[in-house]
Amino acid sequence: MKIYILGAGSIGSLFGALLTRAGNDVTLIGREDQVRAINENGLHVLGVEEFTVYPNASLYAPEEPPDLLILATKSYSTKTALECARNCIGPETWVLSIQNGLGNEELALKITPNVMGGITTNGAMLVGWGRVKWTGRGITVVGKYPTGTHPFVEEVAETFNGAGIETHTTENVIGWKWAKAIVNSVINGLGTVLEVKNGFLKDDPYLEGISVDIAREGCTVARQLGIEFEIHPLELLWDTIEKTRENYNSTLQDIKRRKRTEVDYIHGKIVEYARSVGLEAPRNELLWALIKAKEEQSR
Repeated sequence: MKIYILGAGSIGSLFGALLTRAGNDVTLIGREDQVRAINENGLHVLGVEEFTVYPNASLYAPEEPPDLLILATKSYSTKTALECARNCIGPETWVLSIQNGLGNEELALKITPNVMGGITTNGAMLVGWGRVKWTGRGITVVGKYPTGTHPFVEEVAETFNGAGIETHTTENVIGWKWAKAIVNSVINGLGTVLEVKNGFLKDDPYLEGISVDIAREGCTVARQLGIEFEIHPLELLWDTIEKTRENYNSTLQDIKRRKRTEVDYIHGKIVEYARSVGLEAPRNELLWALIKAKEEQSR
C-alpha cells in the first residue's frame, strides 16, 4: 500500500517504521531535522522492539496520490497540513486521522468524503532526530468517519495488522474518538500537572477518584451529544495506563520541549462541546487553564 504520513513525530514515526518494515511504500512528511536524519541514517526504533528501516522522508507531500494519507500532526497543525497536502489527495485517496483530540476529521471532510477516524493507545516518544522509542504496545481502532463501513477500512486494518500494529475496525469510530479524548483528558491532564509517568496515575491511591470524576465529566458531555461507546472510557483508561505506564504523555513531552500543546483540542474541546449543550465541565476547564499556564511558563 502506498502510504503518506503527515507528521513525523512520535506516533507518525512509529507507524511509519512498522509499515515500512512490512513492505509498504511509506513516505514520512515532517520537519527538516527529522527528515534529514531519516534520509541520512534511517529511522531507528527502540524499546518494545528494536530495528532500523529506511522509509522515504520529505518536507513536502509528493504529487502522486497515495492510497492512504495518515494524519499524525499535532491537532493545531491539521488545517495547515491538509492545505499543504491537498494536491496529493486523489479521488481514491483515504485520509485517516490517528491524532489526539476532537475535530480533526471534520477538517478532512471539507476536502474529501473519504475520511477515516482512528485511535491508538500505543506509547511512543522521540528520543532524538531519526530515533523513536516504542514505550508501550497498545491497540489501534479505525473506522469510516463518523460512522458506517467501507471495504477500504478492512484493507487498512489488514495492512496495519500485517505490520505488527494490532488493529480493529468499528462502525462507530466517533464513539472511540470521544473515548480516547476522555482518556487523554485524564492522562494528559493529571500527568502533565503532576509531571509524572502514566503508571503513577494508577498506582497512587489519591488519584483514582479524581481520575474517575474527570472521565465521568467527559462521558456526560458525550452522551448529551448522542455519542455511544463500544467500550467504556474508564475501561480504556485503565488499560491504556497499564500498557503505557513507563510513558510520559504527549502534552508533558511538549511542555518539556517548550512546544505548544494540544490541550485546546482535548480539554478545550470537551469544555466547548459541554457549553454547546448547556453543560459545564469544571474539571476539564481547570486542567485546561493549568496546562495553558504551564505552557506559557515553559516558553
